[in-house]
Amino acid sequence: MQAIEFETTVDPKGNLHLPEKYHDIYGTHVRLMVLVPQSASEKTMDPMKYSNTLDWPVDGLIYQKQVRGEWK
Repeated sequence: MQAIEFETTVDPKGNLHLPEKYHDIYGTHVRLMVLVPQSASEKTMDPMKYSNTLDWPVDGLIYQKQVRGEWK
């Protein structure tokens, strides 16, 4: 398979239009991958949304000292 890359717009009926230079592939079987740009809201993530959400049964510092003590 040969890979070609171009950008185009999907029309309201759902059709994709190939640039003129690729019209020789009309009627052939192709594999298509569509990459859709992310919206601005999807690109950003607020990590603070997840802070303080884990209920840990022991103090973190005490746990680290116990685990590191096992390395000896």
